[in-house]
Parts: sequence; C-alpha cells; structure tokens
Amino acid sequence: MQTLSELRKRPHWSFSSLNSLLNICSLQWYFQKIAKLEPTHTSVNLVAGSVYHRTLDQIFLCRKVEMPLTIDEALQLYTEDWRKTSGEENIKYGKLDADGVEEQGRGLISIAWDNIDDSERVIEVSEAFCVPVIHDGKFLSKPLVGEFDLVVEKDGKPLVIDWKTSATRWNPAKAHKSLQATAYSWAYHLKHGFNPQVRFDISVKNKKPVFESHTTSRGQRSWDLLGSLVAKAETVVANDLYYPSHDSFACGDCPFKGACEEWGCNSKAESKAA
Repeated sequence: MQTLSELRKRPHWSFSSLNSLLNICSLQWYFQKIAKLEPTHTSVNLVAGSVYHRTLDQIFLCRKVEMPLTIDEALQLYTEDWRKTSGEENIKYGKLDADGVEEQGRGLISIAWDNIDDSERVIEVSEAFCVPVIHDGKFLSKPLVGEFDLVVEKDGKPLVIDWKTSATRWNPAKAHKSLQATAYSWAYHLKHGFNPQVRFDISVKNKKPVFESHTTSRGQRSWDLLGSLVAKAETVVANDLYYPSHDSFACGDCPFKGACEEWGCNSKAESKAA
C-alpha cells in the first residue's frame, strides 16, 4: 500500500487544495501551488494543528495494537514534538507565544483523551487513499488523494473520523455542508465499497477547552456535486482565473501578502483610479 507522501508525488487534488482554491482564496492557492513563492512565515495554527494530529496518531496507533499510552505519555509526546517543531519553523505568533501555544495544545490533547470512546474499535489510523473523481460520467484528469485520520468500528459499521481543533464551537449545520465529509465518504465508498458516516471530533480552544463531535453522511447527489466542483476547479486552473479574496478569514495571516498587494497593479490602472 502506498503512503500518502508517495501518492502526493503524482498530479492530484486533495480536499485542502480544493478548499483553498474554491472557498478560501484562489490567488493564495496560485502563489503556493503554481508560482511556488516562498512564504514569509508559517501559520502557528498550521504547526500546532500538525503536532496535535501527530500526537493523536500515536495515541490511536497504540490503542490499535492494544498497547495504550497513558495520558502523561501522550502529553509528553505533544510537548516534545511541539518544542522541536516550533524551533525549526518561522512561525508568526498571535496572542499566544510558544509557551502559551504549548499549554493550550496540552489542554486540547487532554480534552480529546477524556472523550475517547472505548467501545469504538480502531480499524485504521492515517489511512491514505487515491480515488478517481467522476463528472458527467467521465473520469477527471486528476484523482483525489488524502488520508482518513481515523477509522473505527461503531455499532458494527465503519466510521470515518477527522480530528480538528477550532477557535470556536461549530454551528451544528457545518458538518452537513462540509465538502471534506463529501470527499471522504466518496473516497471510502470507492475504496471499500461501503458508504460510511463521517464524524468530526473537535477540540475547541476555549479558555477551558471543550470537546464536541458532529456526525454527517452523504449520498450520490453530494458525490455528483463533488465531481462538478472539481471540474470547476480544473477550469479555474486551466484558464488562470485567480483573484484575491480580501474578506477571507485567512487574509490577515496570509504568507503571500506582499505578492498579493502587487498583484494586478500597474501605472495605467493607478492613474485611472486617481
């Protein structure tokens, strides 16, 4: 079985790439994926989120082989990973410094730990996938590549779980609108021949962290929409239809802000504006 890093070597779409292009900022996507500009910094949320995911990976891998960690061991894993990774990255910090992010992250791991359901049997951890995308009855040029954070058996059926951290609680409707849930249910359906429910397990960054889960499901109509959206994404790329999204939540922390400010500027346009 190929690893996620191996699958990513071929041209492909991922949920994060589609989401960045279609929902966040197509120009930011262009700077990163096509122009391959050097980012000015790395988002603290990206780094801390990656450490959070790697820690949960180890927690559930150990549960799978019936050699569970203790909470102290899990917290030590997080702390060591964060200190090593944060020391290697050019991180742009916000309200919290490195020590504050570490303390917050330990709290998020603890609340996730407290909400592990012992009745759920671990089937797979970090399961990579590569599946075709279909639009109007035809395969599109690039497959969908990604990774299920966790697959468990719940009530005798497989359940796909995605781990997240969030600054705020989710609106209950968010999971039902999630393109990620559509992509993951489609991928699991093609890979295993079963349409699973998808659950988002979220550690919320309140002063006192809280945990919430949102479960959703998809069917053929949603999968058809996925195909249509991927086809539109390919049209955007083929025709260089990139533009800035200045009201995007990601704009303030964008690592390509300088390039964005220069984009589309020329003396003729400036003289007309004057």
